Amino acid sequence: MTRLWILTLALLPAEPALHAQDRVLTWDFPEVWRVGGLDAPEWAQFTHPGDMAFDGSGNLYVVDEDAHRIVKIGPDGNFLMTIGRPGEGPGEFGSLYGVIVWRDGTMAANDGGRELLHLFDADGDLERTVRWGAATGSVAFDLGASRTIRPGPRPGVIYAQGVDTGFERMLGAIAGLEGSEDREQSVDEYMIESIGLSGDVVDGEVLLEAWRPPRAEAPEAEEVDFTDFGAMLGTVNDGPYFEPDLRWDAMPNGAIAYVDSTTYHIRIVWNGQTLSRLSRPIDPVPVTRRIESDVRARMLRAVPKSESVEVGEVAGVDVGEIEAQIERAIRDQIENREFYPVIPAIVELRATWDDALWVKRMEGSDTDADLPIDVFDPRGNYIGTLPAGGLGMPRAFGPSGLIAYWELDELDVPSIVVRHLPDDLRW
Repeated sequence: MTRLWILTLALLPAEPALHAQDRVLTWDFPEVWRVGGLDAPEWAQFTHPGDMAFDGSGNLYVVDEDAHRIVKIGPDGNFLMTIGRPGEGPGEFGSLYGVIVWRDGTMAANDGGRELLHLFDADGDLERTVRWGAATGSVAFDLGASRTIRPGPRPGVIYAQGVDTGFERMLGAIAGLEGSEDREQSVDEYMIESIGLSGDVVDGEVLLEAWRPPRAEAPEAEEVDFTDFGAMLGTVNDGPYFEPDLRWDAMPNGAIAYVDSTTYHIRIVWNGQTLSRLSRPIDPVPVTRRIESDVRARMLRAVPKSESVEVGEVAGVDVGEIEAQIERAIRDQIENREFYPVIPAIVELRATWDDALWVKRMEGSDTDADLPIDVFDPRGNYIGTLPAGGLGMPRAFGPSGLIAYWELDELDVPSIVVRHLPDDLRW
């Protein structure tokens, strides 16, 4: 298999030709099945969209966070089983963050409440659990469960992005105040690990270290007064608005597709070697004063309001005053945060079931808008662009052209909709 992959990947073009304009594709994806909504059966009464993934047989696994379980749905939309339940025993979840499903139907449930990965076989039976870290103490969790993870090239291996540096720094300081064990240095958000799940604790090896934008140093968390919410937020140090993040996805063949700059330049790497580079002549958008003003206003509108009435004291603490302090600290951070000079050209990229790439690119300054998606085939050739205002990026890609979406009705009640890609978008 290794030789076959090497031979196949060697045929990829080193630099696909640039295209002067979009080839417009249509959002003509016929519906296969749907479940959910107000009149759904009990097993499909989801309260908000959760993580989801397909296996090689076309079964869809859906995280039902509020019920602390995973729902397995067959290729025709029929209910198959639920996996897990709330609790602290074997196969029970404290707070379910996501699910990783391999093609053979084995899976790993990412339990943030217990900092565990629960490993299940293809029949939904628990095999064992693996801890994210070995630390102990009331705040000893290492944010492992919050990391972005993808299935690796074989069962028992996952790819995971590192922990956000600011939260790592703040958590380490709090853990020290609580008298917890010294925390090991974790990989940061510009690194991706291959993580083995064969032991009692995850075993990581760095696969990729991306470019880090230059940034002013945040204050050392040990020197911060954590009763000052403004100072506490300062330790997180999110960096400028529109600062380029590491955007990536794992290809089914084990390669990693990623972008780490503001330009439209995607690298595909495997085993430390660059296999291909995908580019389009689309420049990042310069940040103007008008954009700065609009972004600040949009974020300030989203800040939760503190209570305007007297809340009273809880265990000697004035809850209302704490809420007001938090609100003021968040608003100060929004109003004083700097901007990166340009907006990154790429917002998101996802690998499909058959090694193609879908690339959501930026238009304007609203990253939450319905944006256009460029499609590249498995050889790195640009196929066309799905225009803005369509269905958007699928939440999961499956075999035989299956894709899954969450859809909200006028009351924000979610349904799952599975659609089918046309032949010209399948390989």
